[in-house]
Amino acid sequence: VVHHGQKHHAETIAITDKLLKTDPANWRALRLRGDAYLSLGNQPAAIKDYDAALKVEPKEPGLLNNLAWVLATSPDDKLRDAKRARELAELACEATQYKLPHILSTLGAAYAEAGDFDGAKKWLLKALELAADDDAQKDHLRKELASYEKREPWRELQSPDDDKPVDEKKPAD
Repeated sequence: VVHHGQKHHAETIAITDKLLKTDPANWRALRLRGDAYLSLGNQPAAIKDYDAALKVEPKEPGLLNNLAWVLATSPDDKLRDAKRARELAELACEATQYKLPHILSTLGAAYAEAGDFDGAKKWLLKALELAADDDAQKDHLRKELASYEKREPWRELQSPDDDKPVDEKKPAD
C-alpha cells in the first residue's frame, strides 16, 4: 500500500504478485494490483484483477467503483461497457448511500458512456454539492461536467511512460 501511495506501481505489482501466489483469493491484493495496473495504463490487467476481487468481495464499493470507472472511461473502445459500468456504479452508490462525490462521478461517467448526458449532469451536480471544500476535487468534477454539457463522454487518459495518470482523477482508495 505504501509503494502504491508513493506511485511505485511496478514495485506494488511485484509485491502483490508474491502475495497472490500464496493467497490467490486475497481481494485486497487483487484490488491493489488492479489499481497499480490502472495507474500504469494497463487497463485490461486492471479489469481482470477487479473482476477477480469482486468474485471474492462482490459488494465492496471501492472495487465496484474502480471497475465501473474503467469500463465507463477507458479510451479503448473494446474495454468500455456502459451497461455494466452503470450497474456497478449504482451498486457502489447504494453501498455508500449516494454520499461520496467520486463515486457519484463514476455513475455520471457511466450515464455519459451510455449517451444519457442529462443523467450524467445530474450526478455530477450532486457530486459537486457533496465535494464541500475540496477545491481539487471540485475542479475535476467541473471538467467532467463541462464534457457532459458538450455531450461528450469522459475518457481517462493514461500515460504509462511517466508512471502516473495524465488526468488527475484517481479511482477510490
